[in-house]
Amino acid sequence: MKPWNMKYGIALGLVVGALLWWGSYVPGEGIFQNLQLLIVPVATAIVVVSARNRRKKVGPYDPEVIVRNKRGRK
Repeated sequence: MKPWNMKYGIALGLVVGALLWWGSYVPGEGIFQNLQLLIVPVATAIVVVSARNRRKKVGPYDPEVIVRNKRGRK
């Protein structure tokens, strides 16, 4: 099983956040209104991708990778 790439999770979170931000945009208030609508979906996507990879034990959470990293490069 392949791990989900964190870049795709961040991009998806940013798209969702941008849609939420655009939906609540009030003209005349400036572009920095409701920045939490951009930040929270990105952070949530990062947590979801990381949790999925950890649960499936793929990517950096693969037991073989963990053992290899603990031994170091020899």
